[in-house]
Amino acid sequence: MTSKWIDFIKYNGMVWKPPLAAALSWAFAEWAGSKHPYLAPLTVILSIQLTVDKSVQFAWQRVIGTVAGVLFTAAIAPYVGLNAWSIGLLLLVGAFIVTWLKLEYALLIQIALSILLVLYFHNKMPSYPLDRIRDTVIGAIVALLIQVFIFPPDSVNKAQTRMNQFADHLSYHFMNTALWVKTGSPSSEANTLHSELQNLFQELHQTTSELKKAEQSLRFNPLGRKKRLILKKLNRQMDQLRSGFANLADMIRIFTSWSESGKFATEDQHIWAEHLNALAKLISEWRSTLDDSAACSLVSNDPALQIQTPAHMENYQYPLALYTNAEQVVQDFRIAAAFSNKAR
Repeated sequence: MTSKWIDFIKYNGMVWKPPLAAALSWAFAEWAGSKHPYLAPLTVILSIQLTVDKSVQFAWQRVIGTVAGVLFTAAIAPYVGLNAWSIGLLLLVGAFIVTWLKLEYALLIQIALSILLVLYFHNKMPSYPLDRIRDTVIGAIVALLIQVFIFPPDSVNKAQTRMNQFADHLSYHFMNTALWVKTGSPSSEANTLHSELQNLFQELHQTTSELKKAEQSLRFNPLGRKKRLILKKLNRQMDQLRSGFANLADMIRIFTSWSESGKFATEDQHIWAEHLNALAKLISEWRSTLDDSAACSLVSNDPALQIQTPAHMENYQYPLALYTNAEQVVQDFRIAAAFSNKAR
């Protein structure tokens, strides 16, 4: 039971961190003498994001935008008064300054909010501008301390799970391709195979995004050294998965052309079906090493996995590969040109 509670606390930070940080920031703001302590938890709620990287980025933008907007408005407000036109004018000037300095859009939003609220409350509540700066800083600091040092967000395990799933699906797709090749790579089934390959590509993209999210979650984590080492290994393994997918896509394209040429002999079909099954087995065994670094010896000694170019074809393998790729480039750009001409 205790373990379940710890896991819940560890992996559901977005449930309990904002309330905890909001309460603490309100208390600190009141202790610091603020008459508007709600501004601190407001910053907390906005600053705690799914990753540490995003939290730091938003907290920084919130503080800088607030300080800039408050100082700008406090200096000009006594001379322009409060009306529809003064609000519009100050917002326009603030937007021009942000655009001229080529700052991020998120900063523009924070500056605009501060201009609007400070201009409105300046005469009614003279302490509001100072409270807004102080409470924003308090909220940002509290949010980051809790986000970084108390069970910081960790997407590494999720990324690793995604990679495991993709490796399984890649192995399955090699086996599926083997069945297709064994029957002569019929064009009637090629569209289905290409559709499944497109789905696999989408999964590859999602897995890559999850890995990037894991990198962001560790970027400002001072306690994540061990996780960074794991992530470094996962990035190397992700390169292998990308290469495996790219090679499978190329092979399917070549098998399709080979079948359409009418020269795909039955003997070649059986040979390549065996090769593809061997590659599927290789990926499946490699998949087991994702969780166990000591298992790498499983993936190298099986003679069935030694797929090499026959001796009588060695002199032709490179030019044939180059011609195949060159023909594909010509085909792709001819198709693109044809679509372009039709669009006109």
